[in-house]
Amino acid sequence: MHLGKRAAVVIGVILAGWGWEMEVPTLVGRAATTDPQLIMNSAPRGLRINNKDNNYFKRAAKIGPADHQISNVARALTGPQGDGVMLSQDGVPNTGGAIWSSNKSFNMYQDQRASMWVYLASNNPTPGDGIAFAFQNSSNTAFSGTGESLGVWGVDSGEVGNTTTALRDSAIPKSWALEFDTHVDQVVPTAWSTWAPWTDTVASSFDVGQYDANEDNIFNGMGYGSTTDNDSVKETIKGQHLASNYPAQTDSYYAYSPKGFFQSSESSPNFYGLAHRGLIRNIQGTNILTDGRWHHLTLDYKAPVTDDNTGIVTYSFDDKNPITGAPQGSNNYAKERINLSYLDISKSQPNVYWGLTGATGEHSETSMVVFEQVPGQAKVNAEVGLTDETTGTAITANSQVKGHDQIKAAYKLDYQSGDMDWTDIKSTLKLPANVTWKTGQITYPHATLAKETLDVGAISDKQLAVAVKTLNRDNDQAVITLEGTAENRSASSAATVTSFVGENAIASVTTEPFEVTATPFTVNFESKKVTATSKAILKGRVNTTDRLVTTANTTLRATLSLADGTKKFLDDQIHWVSTANTIGGRDFTLNIPQVPMGNSQVQVTAQSKVATDYQASDTAMLSSGGVNFGDTSGDMVFEETALAGNGSQIIHRNESKGAWRLDVAAGGQWKVTAKTAGLYNAAHRKLAGALIFKTQGSAPTPLSDDDGVDTLISTGQGGANIAKDWQRDTGILLRINSWATSGIYSGTINWTLEVTP
Repeated sequence: MHLGKRAAVVIGVILAGWGWEMEVPTLVGRAATTDPQLIMNSAPRGLRINNKDNNYFKRAAKIGPADHQISNVARALTGPQGDGVMLSQDGVPNTGGAIWSSNKSFNMYQDQRASMWVYLASNNPTPGDGIAFAFQNSSNTAFSGTGESLGVWGVDSGEVGNTTTALRDSAIPKSWALEFDTHVDQVVPTAWSTWAPWTDTVASSFDVGQYDANEDNIFNGMGYGSTTDNDSVKETIKGQHLASNYPAQTDSYYAYSPKGFFQSSESSPNFYGLAHRGLIRNIQGTNILTDGRWHHLTLDYKAPVTDDNTGIVTYSFDDKNPITGAPQGSNNYAKERINLSYLDISKSQPNVYWGLTGATGEHSETSMVVFEQVPGQAKVNAEVGLTDETTGTAITANSQVKGHDQIKAAYKLDYQSGDMDWTDIKSTLKLPANVTWKTGQITYPHATLAKETLDVGAISDKQLAVAVKTLNRDNDQAVITLEGTAENRSASSAATVTSFVGENAIASVTTEPFEVTATPFTVNFESKKVTATSKAILKGRVNTTDRLVTTANTTLRATLSLADGTKKFLDDQIHWVSTANTIGGRDFTLNIPQVPMGNSQVQVTAQSKVATDYQASDTAMLSSGGVNFGDTSGDMVFEETALAGNGSQIIHRNESKGAWRLDVAAGGQWKVTAKTAGLYNAAHRKLAGALIFKTQGSAPTPLSDDDGVDTLISTGQGGANIAKDWQRDTGILLRINSWATSGIYSGTINWTLEVTP
């Protein structure tokens, strides 16, 4: 970095208002793209922020302290896959750019995540100066200075008598910053160097860090040791790097005197090193930032869990593939403990601004940022897992899967925290190849939303478009499940990347690559999970590529294993289907005359005399469909109400802590009825009123008393929450008469479930 003068001049820039240790490849003979729009055209998928309705970010026209503000060169651009923010432009020196959250949206006492893509490039062999991510409790027009200050650190004037206190006071107050430093500032002046105020040269020393004059060219910072969780591992500052610290703390800076001057000489200007914490660089000291590539950064913040007022920031660099967007393992990360007292916040006032700054000095570069997740919105996560249901094992990298094995893909989306819902979530699932997908569904395990069936017939080129309902604190998980059969041919299924893109957050997952091996002889049940109340017929098939295999030379055996370990042999209940199936095998049916209560397992084994290794088996889980009734959210409570004094009143359920729920699970058709003996106070006096049941558009029906016929509440089949469709004015309500006596009343509702097999 090179420091420009604090009263920097901005030229040739169009301003726009808007809202919302590692190995590095060497690039030879490649010109970096520095045109902002061309860069955005190649950008990975990001959030849309460049529209008039999005006011999450603020781009002030002027930034910096009131007495020496400069024009803000930051501007938003739109690309094919989202929007980005330009913070500086190649060929335009001595500029500053900044974007901050419009409001204090980073709550330091809640876990947060920022996820973004960063691009930095220059056609000059000496780029400058970099960008910084920061959170601060100052203002959303904050900016310290250009050049090596990067808009966040203190400004070294290079003048006689400058001090670390002056550096502290010129930095963004009450802040913590993470720099992406593209210009290495390691000039150490000597007694007779040209570095002096009267030569009008600029200071360029921040990257000497912790410097010992007796060890020439050894400039030290502190990295992170993951094996020991040590955030003070001594490392040499080499080349372009990432590092962090508190800009407005005096101990973030080291003061030195030029070689040849006496330490106490007041006529010699001091020079300064920046204390580099959380240092990330490569040992060769090469350009890891301005290489004409997109780089991904994830910053995870963990709020204090005790009263020590210390948060933890973990930032991971290059943790996603810029071409595919797939998460990738990265050793390029650091963990830093954040003393929240430096930010002047408290649990009662926990919020700060957050944003990014960029700066050029004598040298320049184009810097661009594209966002995936932003603090104060929705913190989300996504996972995917593949399972070989035939073997009951997870499919990991390069697993071997046999043809005709049953495969399950499960995509799980989690809403973890945030001030806003994760809305308008859409995706095009990139499904693994060499699998015939037969069924698909979306479920919301922690909410009362109904299961959604996916149209697998709409899969085209191994892709399926899906839309997921809004996720939030009340509905914090969605699971997308597809089941199919591996094709019976030897082939490789490559890893696939799927992004789930919402209005305010993006999450990506990658399936593992695996190998499919053709097999001449397999057995497969049509369904791996079967529920029945009394008897059941299971269907399956023997698949073969050997034309010599026939039903005459192939034997089928069946075993039913009960929950208590008892086994029953059902060889006489398994039968061949008379005609061959469409893939050259033969189907079979297995009759279960009496389904045992609870869960049991069925295994079918086939063996052909054609070859000794022609033996295979498959299992299916069998459930009796036994009744599960009574899981509920708790007592039904009604709103506290003042009596009107005439006529009767309808009192609604108090569902301020969530909708009331009563679950039913049964194998056949069922109905639920209810009755009650009424509500009574502590003196055993009955309430002048009654519980009633009302459906949409119908007159209310009083709940039957103990001597009457039960009131029908709900009917269905399988599993359901009987109250899932109840609205505020439907379901069970309370009707009280005008002469009712005030008090607290309680009672019991007797529920009855009837199941028809």
